[in-house]
Amino acid sequence: MASEKYISVGKLGKPHGLSGAFRFFLDRELKNKNKFPGHFLMNLKGNFTPWFISSIEWIGFNEGFILFEEVASPEKGKLYIGTEICLGEKDISAYFKKDAQSLGYLNGYMVIDEVEGELGIIQEVVENPGQVLLSISKDGQEIMIPFVEDFVVSLNKRKKELVVSLPEGLVSSQM
Repeated sequence: MASEKYISVGKLGKPHGLSGAFRFFLDRELKNKNKFPGHFLMNLKGNFTPWFISSIEWIGFNEGFILFEEVASPEKGKLYIGTEICLGEKDISAYFKKDAQSLGYLNGYMVIDEVEGELGIIQEVVENPGQVLLSISKDGQEIMIPFVEDFVVSLNKRKKELVVSLPEGLVSSQM
């Protein structure tokens, strides 16, 4: 196991609640949200240490709350804010899509709202901790919309189209 290469797949955010669960953010797209690794490797002072997952709760497209057996309180969890969560290459290919190193593959996709119609082309995917934003160019203006799983109606990779159902007023408030 020592010769295996470990690759970052995301980061831990702040602890959440009283149990020591962390908010986490993935940099890659899972093959299936119901098929998740049983552990992650944490780079702690140069040593990769396995942390075993007790539970996961999804709150967005690539983020949620994760509870590890190794962290039992928010106080202990604060020591690990910003820690990269890693996996070995074999685990990455088992759980994550091949072309999904980041959400940047969405650049160039046409965004179509069910009510507003064509919004424009995705120019950039801004992957902030806590929220992924899509920067869309429409009529020379930049529109920023949150990339939230609840807003996504369909994603057609062949046509390079992302169909969304955005809350009323989100787009018009930026124009």
